[in-house]
Amino acid sequence: MLKLENFFDFMEESFDYLLVLDENAKVIHASEEIASDAFPDNGPLKGRSIEELLTSFSVATVRSAMSQAKAGTRGIVVLSTEDDGSLHIPLKAGYLIGDDGDVYPLFGNRLEGLTRGDAWEKDERIKELACLYSVAELIEGSLSIPDFFTRFPRTLGQGMLYPDEVVIYSRYLGVEYGQKPTSKNHLRVPLVVAKEEKGEILVGYQDDDHELLPEERKLLDEIGRSLKVALERKEFGEKIHLMEEEEEDYNKRLEQLRGEIESRTKELEEQKNKLSIVDSYLDRVKGGWEESKSRLETMFKVIPDDVVLIDKKHKVVMTNRDDIEPGTYCYTSYFHRDKPCEDCRLARILRDKTPVMLTMKMDERYVQVHALPVFNQDHEVDGILEFYRDITLEKTYDQQLQQADKLASIGQLVSGIGHEINNPNQFIRGNIRIIQQSLEDMLPIVDDYVKEHPDLKIARLNYDFFREHIMTLVDDMAHGSERIKAIVEGLRTFTRKDEGLLVDQVDINTLIETAARLVYNEVYKHADIEFDLSPGVPAFTGNSQKIEQVLVNLIVNASQAMPDGRRGMIKVATHYEKGMITILVEDNGKGMNESTVKQIFNPFFTTKRAKGGTGLGLAIAYRIIEEHNGKIQVRSKPGVGTTFIIRIPAPKAAPPAGEHK
Repeated sequence: MLKLENFFDFMEESFDYLLVLDENAKVIHASEEIASDAFPDNGPLKGRSIEELLTSFSVATVRSAMSQAKAGTRGIVVLSTEDDGSLHIPLKAGYLIGDDGDVYPLFGNRLEGLTRGDAWEKDERIKELACLYSVAELIEGSLSIPDFFTRFPRTLGQGMLYPDEVVIYSRYLGVEYGQKPTSKNHLRVPLVVAKEEKGEILVGYQDDDHELLPEERKLLDEIGRSLKVALERKEFGEKIHLMEEEEEDYNKRLEQLRGEIESRTKELEEQKNKLSIVDSYLDRVKGGWEESKSRLETMFKVIPDDVVLIDKKHKVVMTNRDDIEPGTYCYTSYFHRDKPCEDCRLARILRDKTPVMLTMKMDERYVQVHALPVFNQDHEVDGILEFYRDITLEKTYDQQLQQADKLASIGQLVSGIGHEINNPNQFIRGNIRIIQQSLEDMLPIVDDYVKEHPDLKIARLNYDFFREHIMTLVDDMAHGSERIKAIVEGLRTFTRKDEGLLVDQVDINTLIETAARLVYNEVYKHADIEFDLSPGVPAFTGNSQKIEQVLVNLIVNASQAMPDGRRGMIKVATHYEKGMITILVEDNGKGMNESTVKQIFNPFFTTKRAKGGTGLGLAIAYRIIEEHNGKIQVRSKPGVGTTFIIRIPAPKAAPPAGEHK
């Protein structure tokens, strides 16, 4: 049996008004809202009869509604407690069996503007109430949603002030009912079901002579709210009905299937006996196949080179690479392409039916590929088996040997050229000094001569112009000769065989200037060099030739990092602080991304392989700085530039190197 306390709580959460009567029409329970609105001066209601509380008209509607509810139909109550009839509260009647007898709940919601009014509005309010409950009965009694909207205009029209002139239009789920009102003064009620607007109701009069009353607007709003709940319930009910029909069809089909299953079961039992014999044979075959498969997979895994079996459709059948899934296209998984390679080995083998061996480049690696045809039982090519062997180191060693031979030859050549250049340069240096001294002695004599002969020209130049510039020209020749001597000495030092000992007193500022002179022609094509060399940098014990090699490498790399079409700037700076010499080589070139920066000191890594880069210059520089107990770091940003920072420890007590600008 239902516990009434729980029922009362549930009903009060769902409705504004709740009045519960027993089978003798005495009050069992009343909600606070109905007690305050309908019986404000009657005191406690529990146990009191409706005859004590209601008008005779209202008592009659309650008795009638109780009978209808018990019979299973919907009863309507018009609750009235005042003889003048100005208070009307419409409620619906229900019926259920309680612990101690029959129980009749009367329930409903507060209808603003339809409960109280002046006496002269009584007839209109009663008509509106009757209309409201006629619509409620129509909602409950309609066979379908189209049936409701077809009958709805006539029912709603009875509640309007001018029923013969009202125009009512409805639209729901794209279906229209009635004609739209043409008057400007009409009311629209949206039909919102499950939070989605699925239609509307438009109500107006045939012309603009009649206006909708506020009470009529409230009536339509209440009808819209009731209709929303009913439509949601109707849609849910139709879905349930459809599910029930589908379930019935399903059950019929299920019965048919059961009969078919029974007949098929007998056949399957016969087949099962036959299959058990085949299964035992297949188990033995499967065991042998699994063993062969396991052996083959083990062989694949232990092969140090990459191995892949590819079918005729370019799909990977098997591979010893863990990062490649069978079923993927070989050109996608191995070469990151959207279509087969131009030199596809599969196409060549399908055509020629012979093995193919070649060397190819994959990313930054060199790979030797050996492709073998795989034949089916009809001796047709069914795919290929490819072996990939990484030969990057061999290729690099090859290139390094060639480079070493070139460097050795260049070293010998430089030594010979340096000797050949130095000999005539000695004559030039000596002769220039004689010319300078001669001019210094001769020019005063000529100056006296010009006083009497002002039109004198020397080398087809006016003497004044000649006198102003001749010593500058001679000085430039002297400086050029000294520069030739310095470059030749730098080349000899750079190519001299080094024993690798850290025994030199290295003046880093002097070494930077020497390295810059050595690569001046190469660097000047792309960038200018700016120096910021601190005069307080001390000398340190190390290997001058190796440090010079590092500086040459960094300066040349900086010049090669400049974008095409733009001249760059390279800045070389030094300073000394807390026993540490810091060398900065900064450029405003292309810069590097994070991935490149992480690999920049790895042997054989280069971004200039197409231009002959070996990937060893920075790796060697890193090792040389480590030999000097120092550190080399790099900061870079794409589009901004790169800075290499070298830090080498130096004794605090060491005397500072000469000043440089």
